[in-house]
Amino acid sequence: MTKTLVILFEQINEGFFMPFKKQQTYEPFIKVSDISSHGRSHRVFGHKSGRTHHLLSDLELSVFLLFEWSSNVVSINEQFALNLEETLTLALQANINHPSIRGENKVMTSDFYITLNAKNESMKTQMALQVKYAKDLDDPRTLEKIEIERRFWQRKDVPFYIITENDIPNIVSTNIKWLYPAKNIHLVNISWDEFEYYAKQLVKYSDLKLVDFCKKCDIANDLEIGTSLSCMKAFIAHNYMSFDITKDYRTLFCSDISIVEQKYYDYIIEEMRLAANQ
Repeated sequence: MTKTLVILFEQINEGFFMPFKKQQTYEPFIKVSDISSHGRSHRVFGHKSGRTHHLLSDLELSVFLLFEWSSNVVSINEQFALNLEETLTLALQANINHPSIRGENKVMTSDFYITLNAKNESMKTQMALQVKYAKDLDDPRTLEKIEIERRFWQRKDVPFYIITENDIPNIVSTNIKWLYPAKNIHLVNISWDEFEYYAKQLVKYSDLKLVDFCKKCDIANDLEIGTSLSCMKAFIAHNYMSFDITKDYRTLFCSDISIVEQKYYDYIIEEMRLAANQ
């Protein structure tokens, strides 16, 4: 883990765990459906927010899952819009051309605006993140836009960080690569009954390794070997089941897997229905 991410998690861990209070409904400024070519974008359920998060790259997904796991992170707002009047003023002051599309000024966004618990009022309880692949930081225009963003958050006394793939632990990257193919299922090939079945079995066989558990389910239901693992991957990839993303998936036990709270079951059923009708 690089120095940047170490600093971030030191700040997070300075907080203390408080009972979760559901945040107000938040709408990201940019959604997956707004992007003409979805590429490797993701719609992922958030346990903290009780809503779907719109993540526009594998790297954003990695960052999201890291912060989603921390008990001291209260809320994660992705694709967070910055006030246009303020960024226009900051761009003018910095002598930087403001982002625009066909001559019309464009609303800028931060990839993440994160709220934290804090021990006392003097501690920072927010941070903003821009998530970029390292190669993109070689582009002068990209750096100009980040400078506007940096000044925006500086004026608000909110810490601002740039995160690249070099800040993501290798195990997290490996886990994301393992889960990504399951995103292509989009929940079309699995049902609520299957979710409920595996959720109950996970509790029953908490002492089994995930791989052994899946084989046991396949044999018990006369399924082709690998079927249950594919289902589990899909549920985990959509965050309806989750695990500590910093732990190698190959070492997981059933007891390491958390199941979404029952109060969100209706939400999952609806998501599955929508997926099946696509």
